[in-house]
Amino acid sequence: MVKRSAEKERVEWGWDNSPILIPLAYEPREENALLAAFAVAEYCGSKVIVYHVKTEADTEAAKDKAVRSIWEHAKSFNVTYVMKESGYIVDADDAAAISKSIINAAKEEGCQAIIMSAHRESFLRELLGRISDRVARMADIPVILVESAFRGARITKQPRKIMVIILENRFYKEPLILAAIFTSSLSTPSCELIAVNVLKIPAVTPIDATEVSKVFRVIERDFSQKIALAITSLGRLFTPRILPVRDVGRDVTEFAVEEGVELIIMGCDKPGRLGPVLTKDEYAIVKKVGCVVLVAIPP
Repeated sequence: MVKRSAEKERVEWGWDNSPILIPLAYEPREENALLAAFAVAEYCGSKVIVYHVKTEADTEAAKDKAVRSIWEHAKSFNVTYVMKESGYIVDADDAAAISKSIINAAKEEGCQAIIMSAHRESFLRELLGRISDRVARMADIPVILVESAFRGARITKQPRKIMVIILENRFYKEPLILAAIFTSSLSTPSCELIAVNVLKIPAVTPIDATEVSKVFRVIERDFSQKIALAITSLGRLFTPRILPVRDVGRDVTEFAVEEGVELIIMGCDKPGRLGPVLTKDEYAIVKKVGCVVLVAIPP
C-alpha cells in the first residue's frame, strides 16, 4: 500500500501531453507568455494552440509580427503548433466576451492548461477585472498567468536562477513543476533553483528571535520534507529557504535582487467570483519585483 501511494505521488508531479492554449492579442508584451508556453509544451510533448479573439482593433502588421515570433519559438523549441481565431469579431473593450471565447476554445481543443500574458492595465480595467483574471476565474483547467509588471522584463530561455515562492506555508506543487520544466534542457545545467517559504512576522517581533523559536523550527522541518519530496519526484535539486519578512513586497524584492533571481514562480488559490485574483501580498510581489513572475492558478 505504501509503495503504491508513493508511485501515485510521483505520477501526480507532472503534466500530460494534451494541448496547451495560449491566447494572444498580437501585442509585443506577450512575448514572455509565448516563451513559457513553448517551454512547457516541449517538456510535455504537447501541441500549442495559439488562439486569437478577433476585434476591431486588429491590424495585419501586428498579426504578421506575431506570426513570425510564434514560428521562431516553435522552431527553437521544436514544438508543433496551430493558429486559430474566433469566428466573429468582439469589441476590444468587452473583457467578458473575450474571456468566454478563450475558455470555450480551451474546452473545444481539449487543452490541459491555459498559459497567458497578464500585465498592468488601466485602473478601471484592473478594478473590473483583467481578461486574464476573468479566465483564471472561469477555467476548469490550470491557468498560468505570466505577469510582467515592468516594461522590458523578459524570461530568458536559460535562466540562471529561479525562485519558487511559498507564502505563509501555502504549498502548491505546480510552481515546483514549472521550475523543473524550465531546467529540463541539458543546456541549462547551471540553473539554480531555490524554494522560499515567506513568513510574515509582527513588527514588534525581532527576526532573530523568530528564527530560533520552536514554531519556526517545526515550519522549517516540515518545509524541508516537502521540498525533499519535490526533489525526489521531479529529479531537480531545490534549495529550501525560510524568509521572515515584515513587508512582503519590499522584502521579497530585496531578497530576489540580492540573490540575482531571474524568474519567480508562485502558486495561489482558485479565485472567487468577486474581488482580486491574487491576494494583497501576491500582488505586492508581482508589482515590485523587476523580473517576470509566473502565477499558477488551479482549476
